[in-house]
Amino acid sequence: MPDVAPAPPHVFNASMGARLEVLYASPQVVAQRRRFRELVAARPGESGVDVGCGVGHLTCELAVDVGADGRMTGIDASADMLEGAAARARAQGLSGRITLRRADATALDLPATSADFVVAVQTYSYVADVEAAIAQAARALKPGGRLAVLETDWDLCVYGSPDTARMRRIFDGRWRFAHSHLPRQLDRMFRDAGLAPAHAEAFPLLETRYDPASFGAGMLAIGRNAAVRHGVDRAEADAWVAEVVARGERGDWFFCLNRFLHVATR
Repeated sequence: MPDVAPAPPHVFNASMGARLEVLYASPQVVAQRRRFRELVAARPGESGVDVGCGVGHLTCELAVDVGADGRMTGIDASADMLEGAAARARAQGLSGRITLRRADATALDLPATSADFVVAVQTYSYVADVEAAIAQAARALKPGGRLAVLETDWDLCVYGSPDTARMRRIFDGRWRFAHSHLPRQLDRMFRDAGLAPAHAEAFPLLETRYDPASFGAGMLAIGRNAAVRHGVDRAEADAWVAEVVARGERGDWFFCLNRFLHVATR
């Protein structure tokens, strides 16, 4: 893999990769990927690019969709994530269909008009210059190609807690993202990059029963750790997490996170 500039602070390491393995296997996220793939509508023989591929769940699934005559390129800024993606591709017998490259979303270094589709799932919210990243994806698309993006508005992350003010402090999207409300701007950014917005929909990750292996339960530690790093009192954060888990164990669990799926065409 080619050398790149030093990784920005948000680049995920192996520890985060292990956590993602658990979160991305949750039924809610599996269903999310299934719907996202329906919107991408990858066809046999196509060439696709997964920007911010992480440990390769979606990359491998799309490699199956494009078939033996198709090709997927997975791009990530983290060497640890790419190692995880390579291991997944080998385990599934898909290495021959997948190329993995280390690069930044704003400098993809892909040939112009080379991809039938580009996907970016929970990637652009970490990128300071989102417009440059979308322009890079648009440049890589063939005429008629499609860009599919999934992002979250973190004002719409809700747990069943009576202390909503404390919940908002802990799950303030600014703790972890350069853009915590990105779905509100995506269609404009597509048009600015010369793309035509074609479709948008919401996909709720909804849980009403507590499961320690669920996405919502897994997000508690991620939100808590980010909040403490940014000045939220550790004892306050721990007390809130304990209260939410205790309610869930008593049968009083609610979690909902709204994801937004956008497709634009060149």
